[in-house]
Amino acid sequence: MLILKQPTMAYATQIEQYRQEFIANNDSIDGSSFLEQMPSIEQWLKLLALFRSEETVPADYAPAETWLVIRQEDDCLVGMSNLRFELNNAYLQQFGGHIGYSVRPSERKKGYGKMILHQTLQQAKLQEITKVLVTCNDNNIGSAKIIEENQGILEKKVVDTSDQLVVRRYWITL
Repeated sequence: MLILKQPTMAYATQIEQYRQEFIANNDSIDGSSFLEQMPSIEQWLKLLALFRSEETVPADYAPAETWLVIRQEDDCLVGMSNLRFELNNAYLQQFGGHIGYSVRPSERKKGYGKMILHQTLQQAKLQEITKVLVTCNDNNIGSAKIIEENQGILEKKVVDTSDQLVVRRYWITL
């Protein structure tokens, strides 16, 4: 069973290992709220605290919550998830969406992505978000299947102007 937990220093070693696994895999850590760019886990945790409130979120960003996805039986960090409470800028409205998530490369193809998105959608429901935009790169077939398995309806494909990649836009009604 997977559970969502707020990141804390108690998981600092696992968070750093998670980050290093993505770096070694030359992969982006979606749903991690800039983990790959932060100089330390402690600074990342401080950044996450700022994102939790409309009053403290950095300018041009949306209030959001980020969770560690922990496999309960062995307390292992297998994924991360991020829920933006609103889409308050053009980039999020077009390409970013409400939810980002990732599964640790060594834990992929075990069904965790589907569970992570499902649990994050439940959190969106608690925030009274009734229509959720979830996006993925067009070539990320695994993520597209996960979104579709969570009742995502493909609206259209668009070209992300920041990197010229084709993005699939899915809507999930809660």
